[in-house]
Amino acid sequence: MTVAVKNFSSIMNQMRDAYVGESTNEFSLAEHIGLRAASVSDTPEELQKLTQDYQQNVNNFYEQEESGLKENVKQLENNDMNKSDFMEKMRKRKEEALKKSEDMINKLYDSLTDFGEEHPASQIVILTLADKVGAFMQDIMNKVIDVFVGVVDAVKKAISVAVDFISSTFNSIVDSTKNFFAELF
Repeated sequence: MTVAVKNFSSIMNQMRDAYVGESTNEFSLAEHIGLRAASVSDTPEELQKLTQDYQQNVNNFYEQEESGLKENVKQLENNDMNKSDFMEKMRKRKEEALKKSEDMINKLYDSLTDFGEEHPASQIVILTLADKVGAFMQDIMNKVIDVFVGVVDAVKKAISVAVDFISSTFNSIVDSTKNFFAELF
């Protein structure tokens, strides 16, 4: 028989805090429960359903973000938006993506906490599951943020390369013109 975990809600909240936001903290489940983590294969069916629903929400989130990023880049490419508008839109999308991610994690952790308070025998399994999901989502959100940063850097670089090319080419044309006319007479 599994016993309830002392300070279950507090541990869930500390874990959630460790896994949300752009700058996250390390979290050690073992420090809090003093036991070896339970196997997630012991997860009750209701918790598996909660986790599967969360996975579907996360997949929908990724699809929306990918579509939005592509649309922003296409608008820039088609001259429907200038560079500063693009950069501002990307900054806002990044902030919105972080907020959506945090909202999804909060909803999941609230559901897991409620379930754990109603079913104390499942608390160790819930803590183990929540820790695994939180750590995974932290890693994935870092990758999503890297996409935003990478796109902005690529656009900056491409524009910079284009500007350098234009300057270099026209400097060469000006020099050629000066040389041509200097040698003409």
